[in-house]
Amino acid sequence: MIKDWKSATGWGILLWLLIFVEMSILMFIPRLKDMLITQKILHFLILPLLVIFCVSKYFKKVKANTKEGFLIGVYFLIVGTILDLAITIPLFVKSFSSFYLEWSLWTGFLELIIFSTATGYWLGKNREK
Repeated sequence: MIKDWKSATGWGILLWLLIFVEMSILMFIPRLKDMLITQKILHFLILPLLVIFCVSKYFKKVKANTKEGFLIGVYFLIVGTILDLAITIPLFVKSFSSFYLEWSLWTGFLELIIFSTATGYWLGKNREK
């Protein structure tokens, strides 16, 4: 169970904002503008860093473990989905189906869950020592 809802929500919103800014920058770098696959590869390399940062900050207030890492990842996914439904899709995509049928979105979701779970595990193990 999420131990600190306020902190979890704040870090989830920050993660969404960081991803939004990161994707915007990648889309508008002149050399990458027409290189969609390269943008996605770079995003998949940057995303773990953003996830680890936000999850680690959340775990400064909450005891870290694998289960909590998984749960915070799921919660961040929910927060991000709500923000995508409220902001990203209506303003930038215009189609729910085209947004949610994108393979890279689901890859990012999986990456979020894997790295948040791993961060919870790693921080929990290191704090036990």
